[in-house]
Amino acid sequence: MQNSQALFQSAHRQQAYDSQEEMIKLAQEGDEQAYRALYTRFCRVVYTLAYQMVGNHTDADEVVQETFIRVFKNIHRLRNTSSFNSWLYQIATNLSIDLRKARTKRRMLPLDESPDNISTFELATSRWVKNPTQVLENKELLKQITLAVDELPAQQKAVVILHEVEGFSKKSISEILDCSLVTVRTNLHHARKKLRRTLLKYTQA
Repeated sequence: MQNSQALFQSAHRQQAYDSQEEMIKLAQEGDEQAYRALYTRFCRVVYTLAYQMVGNHTDADEVVQETFIRVFKNIHRLRNTSSFNSWLYQIATNLSIDLRKARTKRRMLPLDESPDNISTFELATSRWVKNPTQVLENKELLKQITLAVDELPAQQKAVVILHEVEGFSKKSISEILDCSLVTVRTNLHHARKKLRRTLLKYTQA
């Protein structure tokens, strides 16, 4: 079976749809071409989120595959098509959190330290150091930022990625993670505090 990267990198001939809403409604009716169109449109987004959460390609592929299995199995239950994106992120984020917890218990795959992964947070987290240009120039700093984010508790990491990297509002994150706005704010506050403390030696320059 092709992995998720190969799937979203390959070309697909697809029917043109007037809107995402039409695509979703057809998928809810069992239209397989609409399923494929939704997968192609969103698999890269889901893969990127999963990779940022779990830190390696193998687990990210697993999250993508399981996310779309659940989407296609349950899409007929989605009453409001405008909430599809949040629902999709909710599934992918929760699966990523569960996989991280399972990985921690099994002590399995370590953080992928490839250049792509090290640069994942470079722009979004440059605000956490006094001299942001260091982030682009110092490979060790990039690595430490990525490691610091990866060491956060699962929900704190999810909030940081969704807010700082993906650009979701706190309200949207509360819907994605199915928690209160206060919980989102608290997790974001504690995550930023931990990251600043971890990276303290880099803020002195």
